[in-house]
Amino acid sequence: MAYTPPRRVEHPLLRRGGYIFPMRPPPTDEPPPPDSGARVMDSRGDEDALAAAPGTAARVHAAAAATTDPRGAVPPAAMGAGLPRAPQLRASILAAHVLYTAAYGIGQGVLTMLPVLARRRFDAGDWQTLLITAAVPTLLTASIFWNELLQRRAPARFFLWYWLVGVFPLGLATWATGFWSLWVLHLIAAVGNSGWLPLSGLLLKRFYPDSVRGRVFSLLSVVTLTAALGAGLAAGHWLEQDPDAFRIYMPIAAAAQFAGMLVLIRAAGLAHVPAARAAASLRDSLTAVTAPLRSMGRVLREDPRFRQYEQAFMMYGLGWMICNALLPVLATTRLSLTYGEYAGSTLVMQNLAMIVMALPMGGLLDRLGAVRTAALAFAMLSAYPLMLLAAAGTTSLSIASVAFGAAMAGVHVAWMLGPVAFAPRAELVPHYVSIHTTLVGLRGVVAQGLGMALYVATGGFLWPFVLAAAAFAWSAWEMWRLHAGGDARKAS
Repeated sequence: MAYTPPRRVEHPLLRRGGYIFPMRPPPTDEPPPPDSGARVMDSRGDEDALAAAPGTAARVHAAAAATTDPRGAVPPAAMGAGLPRAPQLRASILAAHVLYTAAYGIGQGVLTMLPVLARRRFDAGDWQTLLITAAVPTLLTASIFWNELLQRRAPARFFLWYWLVGVFPLGLATWATGFWSLWVLHLIAAVGNSGWLPLSGLLLKRFYPDSVRGRVFSLLSVVTLTAALGAGLAAGHWLEQDPDAFRIYMPIAAAAQFAGMLVLIRAAGLAHVPAARAAASLRDSLTAVTAPLRSMGRVLREDPRFRQYEQAFMMYGLGWMICNALLPVLATTRLSLTYGEYAGSTLVMQNLAMIVMALPMGGLLDRLGAVRTAALAFAMLSAYPLMLLAAAGTTSLSIASVAFGAAMAGVHVAWMLGPVAFAPRAELVPHYVSIHTTLVGLRGVVAQGLGMALYVATGGFLWPFVLAAAAFAWSAWEMWRLHAGGDARKAS
């Protein structure tokens, strides 16, 4: 095959402005001409295997170094200048990332008690409980708009906006006087919560090499789960002693996340990284309301493998949302669990299983890719709804939670790193992650209400959980079909 030098082409996502990225040529077995400055790809197109052609390495690396700030952060403008230096694993950034992740995990841990808190402290009914459980997954639809803001704001400023909208309102829960005031604060925070995932994808792509990203993400997942486990268990026991304990621990969790955010911004040099695009004018801001949705539609039309990946996750999400909506109802109505029993037999057992399996699943993803890892995890999940259906007490619920946690360890790494692998360029990772996240919200609109409606209509858990099991099994089959159709971008 004759060598064709890279062309500068306009990516379909960015037809209405933004970056124009140099798109890489098809993989070839022939070396580039001497001193061409082209990059050599391995047969998979893996960017970790890139090397400058003879005679150009020193010049290109010097250009990359000149555009790298002292803490290792690469400004977006440097991405298209010569050959960008591959990200290096830096201990200081990883340590700060771990610290922030621990604070984030504490916040997630205390939030797991919110549905039971609403039922026991504020006498929430079944549909009010659904409003709590559905808020976070449904409002992930806002992720695509947060990504637009991320493109137009420096990462450090974006981080602050995320905290103000996604974390600070929960700190205000100390003044909640009833279910509805608690729910409004939770609703606002749920809108902001969807802003973390595009930023997280950008950090993972920018600061960690492809060869270790799965294991780094698994390490961060272990930290998140450990912190969430401890925080959730402590919150449950504290609520047993004092039903108003949430008025103390919620502000503490918000403050801890703020401190962790400042440390990560400093260590990663995010304050020195400019925005990817200029701030929008008023006219551009009005156009931006619909532009992210149009660009999402273009990606799903023009990237058929990513579309099939999302179709499989839609079916998985149907099963997950049904189980998530009905678990608090099952625990409080049929099993009559206390705060401590609920935390111990669900949160603790799920997180322990995920902690044990997180690093093995991360290593599996590095070897097999996101597609096959997700297929395996979805197949494992198909037994979980049936185990919930058979649960008769804390012991059987704990066994079901262990099975769920082991499978979710695989889903977790594939869920986050799949879009990272499918994105054709590092600069497009936040967009792919935001599309992936937004689709979670779209399926949440349907699935959570469907599960509760089936429960109310049939007067039991049988049909909702059977439907969830079938959805998990179908998603595993769809993901395996995607793998069988051929690998792309090392995603499968």
